[in-house]
Amino acid sequence: MNAERYHKSVADYYDEEAASFESRANDNHVLKSLRNKFRTIVLEGRAEDLLEIGYGPGLDMVWFSEIELVKNVNGLDITPEFHKIVQSKVKEHPKMTPLLGGPEDCSSKFEANSIDTIYVFFGALNTCAELEKAVESMSYVLKPGGRIVVTFVNKWYLFDILWNLVMLRPKKAFARLRKIWGGYSPTRFLPSRCYSSRQVHTVFKRHFNRKRRVGYCITHPAWYRHHWAPHQSLRSKLLFRLDSILQWTPFWNLGEYSLYVYEKPE
Repeated sequence: MNAERYHKSVADYYDEEAASFESRANDNHVLKSLRNKFRTIVLEGRAEDLLEIGYGPGLDMVWFSEIELVKNVNGLDITPEFHKIVQSKVKEHPKMTPLLGGPEDCSSKFEANSIDTIYVFFGALNTCAELEKAVESMSYVLKPGGRIVVTFVNKWYLFDILWNLVMLRPKKAFARLRKIWGGYSPTRFLPSRCYSSRQVHTVFKRHFNRKRRVGYCITHPAWYRHHWAPHQSLRSKLLFRLDSILQWTPFWNLGEYSLYVYEKPE
């Protein structure tokens, strides 16, 4: 795979999504709930100098920049339209520094040992051409004792497999298990890769120690089925609660997203 050509195809895909991305994200209660959980985990560690990989329209960069403790919120995203959108917000949020680039560019954009925490929400590394190179580059800029809070679109999403088999869609049922996954859209193909917990750890353990792993939307409907469990409904609350219990079982990694916290050795 030619990394430059591949990243250009991903950027082109999201360029078309950029104009409506923020409004759609704000209208989805599952995405908002997950985002709040992810943010809380980021703030559990040192959070003065942050770096976001895949900042999109800048929802999280803006949110973190408004926290008094935070000094700088840097960002890397490969999508030109997202960069324009976030750059337009910098005047009102001067702590933010959005840059064009992917995770592999960390070592060329930032000084060594300059970042407290790197966070990657909603699977931005699933569309990374060279995950090993990206992780090595992120390790370079992270301070000793610094953390990476990273989420991946999960390879083993059991509900999706079973649901599509019941609906007689075997090709879609096993799409995530193939080397290349086409993304969420039924009409537009976004070449990406889903990872298992073992695959993620194999790459990250070369540079980091794993401190935490959490699964999301194990029984609760994923964000693209948010209408199955309306906001603040009893069903939604019960299923989120059930997911929190399943974290302590072997089923923790069978949901839509998996989150990992890795720490750079002192």
